Amino acid sequence: MSTLIMVRHGQASFGAADYDNLSLLGIEQSKALGTFWAGRGLRLDEVFSGEQQRQVHTLRLVQEAYGKRGLGFPEPRVLEAFNEYDADAIIHRFLPRLLETEPAVREGMERFTREGPRSPEGKRAFQGVFETVMDRWLGGDGDAVGVESWHGFRGRVLGGLRAVVEATPSGKTVAVFTSGGPISAVLQHALGTPDRVALDLGWIIKNGSLTEFRFSGDRFTLVGFNATPQYDSEEMITYR
Repeated sequence: MSTLIMVRHGQASFGAADYDNLSLLGIEQSKALGTFWAGRGLRLDEVFSGEQQRQVHTLRLVQEAYGKRGLGFPEPRVLEAFNEYDADAIIHRFLPRLLETEPAVREGMERFTREGPRSPEGKRAFQGVFETVMDRWLGGDGDAVGVESWHGFRGRVLGGLRAVVEATPSGKTVAVFTSGGPISAVLQHALGTPDRVALDLGWIIKNGSLTEFRFSGDRFTLVGFNATPQYDSEEMITYR
């Protein structure tokens, strides 16, 4: 059996001009994971990430922790398959129509604008709107030009998973630094959940968390979900 550890990136910069950068807390979360793994002497045989800055930066901070301890770390490989779905494109595709037809969405956006993106109230308002938008995307309308559908996204992620699994000999440990969406797609593959459940799982995946699978031949099994043993306080735990 081999092991796949999927790592969600550290907290990104929600509400800033460029979401794709790690926040200051996201940097600390990523360093905490690197210190934890290096302290345990965890050996990684292969390491992958998506192309997005928050994913790559999280990986690099873990790699730096290994270097400080004089431990070996594989040369990372970047795979587009593990990129997150394009939330901005999905929002721009569906939100204008929802603002016209759904009073709850209009109220949520007004509250988000009034409270601001960094306040707890603003974040809750945005999450409610975002979940409604994602429901529409999940329903299949995302096949519009310029918007990757849920099934297209899932197929892309699972294509990357197959490439990693098929190239990994027995007894090896592989890490993939990615985002909540790809992790939820792989969870769906392992558990056979409906699309709606898979999408909902993405909302509860913590920044910097570890989701672990074992695989051999046709077997692909979940053995750990959303773990954050590297954190020593509740203040380190974030979801967005």
